Amino acid sequence: MTRLLYFVLFVLFANPLFAQTDTDEKITPADFNFGFESNKSNQALPDKWGTFSLNKGYKVTSDSLVKHSGRRSMRMELSDTTGASRYACISATIPAIYEGKKIELRAWVKLEHVSDFMGLMLRIDNEDNDVLAFENLQQKRIKGSKDWALYSVKLNLPKDAVTIFAGPILAGTGKLWIDDVQMLIDGKDLSLANKKANYVAPQRSPFRYGSNAAAGGTVKLKDVSLYYESYGQGEPLLLLHGNSQSIYYLKKQITELSKHHRVIAVDTRAQGRSEDFSKGELTYDLFADDMKQLMDSLHIKKANILGWSDGGNTGLIMAMKYPEYVNKLAVMGAVLFPSNESIGKKVLKQIGTVVKRAEGKTDAFYVTQKRLYNMLLKEPQIEFDQLRSIKSPVLVMAGEHDIVLGKHTIAIAEHIPNAELIIFKDANHYIPVEKPEVFNEAVIKFLKH
Repeated sequence: MTRLLYFVLFVLFANPLFAQTDTDEKITPADFNFGFESNKSNQALPDKWGTFSLNKGYKVTSDSLVKHSGRRSMRMELSDTTGASRYACISATIPAIYEGKKIELRAWVKLEHVSDFMGLMLRIDNEDNDVLAFENLQQKRIKGSKDWALYSVKLNLPKDAVTIFAGPILAGTGKLWIDDVQMLIDGKDLSLANKKANYVAPQRSPFRYGSNAAAGGTVKLKDVSLYYESYGQGEPLLLLHGNSQSIYYLKKQITELSKHHRVIAVDTRAQGRSEDFSKGELTYDLFADDMKQLMDSLHIKKANILGWSDGGNTGLIMAMKYPEYVNKLAVMGAVLFPSNESIGKKVLKQIGTVVKRAEGKTDAFYVTQKRLYNMLLKEPQIEFDQLRSIKSPVLVMAGEHDIVLGKHTIAIAEHIPNAELIIFKDANHYIPVEKPEVFNEAVIKFLKH
């Protein structure tokens, strides 16, 4: 979560709506229209470029008057300030058929009165549409008015890369022009880069976790409609995701754990497909109450629980508040209280920055984001000694380089009777996504014995 400053954009860009693109090994660099010269259909967007995320008020069009070279550039602007919302991003989609270690996106960009920032987005996905690598220049805060200049974004190119998304971002008001885009692999233009031998475009899954109607269901409570999906057979296992996430982010766990358990993955209140009709502050106690009522509605008397980050906080509260509902509990990156002693001053400042940017905005996205991130600043409020009341077997996990300070994770394990502790080497807060095999193996072993 060192990427908190642009986590909001990351979450939006990970939306499955924009990520389901089939690769085609026959595509050549000439087809990408990196100079924006081709516009045969005479539409607003140049050929081969698509809308990655275009919020209300933003306009994108070809421009034959302002360009870096050739006949056209692409212009992005905020044309209607009355309904302005967040940002706009346009993207070229490139199949990852190239061999190499490094990938670089270069582009010439001109700015005019950009209020928030201009970015170049480079995102690399695998065959499951997981985001393997991401950068967007947001932290450089490039804004204002600037003449044509060359900007660059570089990333490592993962071996299991399948799809590459690349394009400009305009956040806030103003205009930007982009022209003469270039993509390089190990310093070579795509036209010269080596291609993977015997490349075969991957087969996409027939459904996506988090939007699988065949496995999904809804439980309507007093002020919330909770969406869940159920997979597999056997002893129930409740999966709880992290802040601003959804069922989708636990797909690597669902696939493996459903071989051993009846997995019930839930979109927590105000996240994913769960609808929240309340207006007050969000709390982990409220989340724990939701999960108890969900289990009651599904006639599940007792379940194992796996909670990641916020889900871990909720799991700990359930084990204390509703012990009869919890069989075994595994938590990853959980905290007892937000402070310099648990996640550190830097992270708290980053969370506060996100909350501040949402202040005064009435867009539903920002209203929800403010509620969720305010919870990170205020919740939970658990004392170490309270953990001694937990009777369930507990596995406490964190990454060696986790957002949660190591001493805090160790103290959690020490205060829970007979708790097991695993600190994953060379891992961070995102090990369930980045190293799922290692993470899942540890969870399965714990649940079996």
